[in-house]
Amino acid sequence: MPDATASLKMPNRSAQTGAEGSSSDVSNIVMHALLLIGHDRSKALDCLDRAREMMATSEEQTASAPPAALPPVAKGGLAPWQISKIKRYINENIDESITLLVLAGQLRLSVSYFSAAFKVSFGVSPHAYIVAQRVERAKQRIALTDASLSEIALDCGLADQAHLSRIFRRHTGYTPSGWRRACASGMEGRLS
Repeated sequence: MPDATASLKMPNRSAQTGAEGSSSDVSNIVMHALLLIGHDRSKALDCLDRAREMMATSEEQTASAPPAALPPVAKGGLAPWQISKIKRYINENIDESITLLVLAGQLRLSVSYFSAAFKVSFGVSPHAYIVAQRVERAKQRIALTDASLSEIALDCGLADQAHLSRIFRRHTGYTPSGWRRACASGMEGRLS
C-alpha cells in the first residue's frame, strides 16, 4: 500500500517559514501533520510548529499593514434603535412636557451624554427637535381641523395660543391663523 503522506505535496521551505505563506500552505502543512501523526509523531509536531510560525508571521504582517479605508462613521451618536425609540416617545408624548431627564431616562443614559449624542444624530439639540415636531403637528392640526388655536396649542404641548403663535411664526413665517387661511384657500383652489 502506498504511503498516504507521499501523495500530499508540502509547500516549499520559504513558504513554510516566511512571508509568502498563504492559508492554503498552512492547510497543507496541517493536513500533512495529520497524516504523519500515526507514523512519525516528531515530524508531525514539526509540521504543526511550522504552520503556527506561518500563521504568526501572517498575523504580524496584517497588523502592520495600513488599515483599509472605511466610510466615515458619526462617533458619539445614538444607535438606530435608540433614535427610533426617542422619535416614537416624542411623537407619542408631544402634548406633554418633555424634559432631557425623561428622554435620557428612556435610553438609560446620562443627560449630558444623551444631549451630545442626540445632537450628533439629529443635527439639532433635543429642545430644537421637539419644538420642530410641535410646529409640524400644529401645522397639520391647523390645516385639517377647525379646532381653536388654544386647543391646538395645548394638544401640541405648548403653554397657550401666544406661545403657539410665537414659535409657529419663527418656524414657518406664518401666523397660525395666516396658515389656516393659506391652507383653506389652497384647498378651495384644488376643489374647483
